[in-house]
Amino acid sequence: MTKARSKGEDKSSMQYSLFFIQRFKGKVLFNVPMSDYTSFRIGGPADVMAFPQDEGDLKDLIAFAESKGFQFHVLGAGTNLLVRDGGVRGIVINMSEGFKDISWLDEGKAIIGAGVRLTELVSECRDRGLSGIEFAVNIPGTIGGAVIMNAGAYGSEMKDIVEGVEIIGRKGQKGFIPRSELNFSYRKSELPKGAIVTRAHMRFEKKDAESVKERIKELREKRRAATGGIHFPNAGSVFRNPEGRAAGMLIDEVGLKGERSGGAEVSSVHANFIVNAGGAKAKDVLALMALIRDRVFSLKGVVLEPELKVIGED
Repeated sequence: MTKARSKGEDKSSMQYSLFFIQRFKGKVLFNVPMSDYTSFRIGGPADVMAFPQDEGDLKDLIAFAESKGFQFHVLGAGTNLLVRDGGVRGIVINMSEGFKDISWLDEGKAIIGAGVRLTELVSECRDRGLSGIEFAVNIPGTIGGAVIMNAGAYGSEMKDIVEGVEIIGRKGQKGFIPRSELNFSYRKSELPKGAIVTRAHMRFEKKDAESVKERIKELREKRRAATGGIHFPNAGSVFRNPEGRAAGMLIDEVGLKGERSGGAEVSSVHANFIVNAGGAKAKDVLALMALIRDRVFSLKGVVLEPELKVIGED
């Protein structure tokens, strides 16, 4: 275990260690750089990162955090996320090594673990001749994160195929939330505060397997044409598209393609992507985001809202 940065933090780390040694089945890391777990390759250290293997692990972890007053953050694939340079206090719950089960049911239904990658689900559905998830062929996240942010592309969203989600609540209780209560909207869903998605119930449409494969190929090529030249680490779209407009086009029109701050750069390929061109810090990305918002509002009268989630301390 890495030496803590203060006496108080050392005491907390000892408490963490005792709990995990006694009860936790999954892997636990201390003082781990978040840059190793985000697609941006940016972020200071997390005090603790825990990888729950099952619902029992998750319940115990939440109960422990609540009893000690420790905050926690849930992490999937680490996409669509910027972690500040000071890192994350408390516990990062990494869902990427557990909850990878898929249960196939009748009538195109499935129950899918929150840790399953979207790309894996696309492949599974393709092989089964099931349609509805093709839009996610190039989205690198996990099912849990995709449901929470109502991920979408090419006119389709998660809300179109999700029938409900299983959760573990802030007090460790299991629950099920139907689609009607998730209140899906653009890049957003509503969950009880502190709830963690463990599985999603989905329904797909049975189609000819070849037509599903063709649609996947079409969308993959369309994505490659738009962003195929982006080779640096990034977190996908930085800003939401304002109604009737494309954020990337607005950023391009105000002349910010290629703009840099430290190691961060507004992509010259797609202006709604900020890339880590080498050694970028979170402060560099945030500086570019502030510049973009100010410039677009000043010249276009449009307020851009971040799609990127920002956590941690400066």
